[in-house]
Amino acid sequence: MKLYFNGCSFTHGEELDNPQKDSWPSLVSANLKFDFLNDAVSGGTNDRTMYKTIQNINRYDYFVIAWTFYARFTEYNPVDNFEINFNPGLVMDPSFHYSNDLKINYAKFKDYGTLYYKHWYNELFEFKKWLQQIILLQSFFKLKNKSFLMINTSQNNLPVFLQHQEKFISATRHLLDFFDYLNDEQILNECTQIQELNSMIDTSTFIGWNKYSMAELSTGCKVGPNGHFLEDGHIKVADKVIECYNKTI
Repeated sequence: MKLYFNGCSFTHGEELDNPQKDSWPSLVSANLKFDFLNDAVSGGTNDRTMYKTIQNINRYDYFVIAWTFYARFTEYNPVDNFEINFNPGLVMDPSFHYSNDLKINYAKFKDYGTLYYKHWYNELFEFKKWLQQIILLQSFFKLKNKSFLMINTSQNNLPVFLQHQEKFISATRHLLDFFDYLNDEQILNECTQIQELNSMIDTSTFIGWNKYSMAELSTGCKVGPNGHFLEDGHIKVADKVIECYNKTI
């Protein structure tokens, strides 16, 4: 059995002294005695996770997907075709060190990211796109007869967006910059669309859908200076993944 993991820094093992040994994918694989690839990177996005997972679909037997913050996105630099992961903080991805011209490409990154997050980022659309990504990747796994588990790195505003109609308007007001441009009927139509998408998700393959995330599983654990849980947090996440894996076989 060959395992495949993907996600962001919380899956990669950011801030661990030895992520190759102590990250939760490594712990899971060691416990199960399986070969594995941890394909997660710091700053990873859901776009990247889908892209890389589909590329690797025929190379692995079991997939564990850790969905990250939906505000992030990935582009490929037309100068050198290098992967660039964008985030609202516009933190420079270490991959820029491999670009042909660091200063030029970093300036492009900042300009494009600033423009996008200031003028084009839409919280509602990104949330719905993320639900679609989950549905599509689950369907693809089933088409290819691949076993899989999914987990959320954070709750990604699920408790807010999954409110029923009577609470949806008041719950989402603070998230939607365009709220005052929509009437109640339009907003409730968005609620209906979200509920329909949610109903298509196979929650039996999800570790705690709308109940908890990796961040919550590691509550009370030590974290590094940048907020990533450390060894004891990775042990807690690994234990949960192993528990859920054993229920699927």
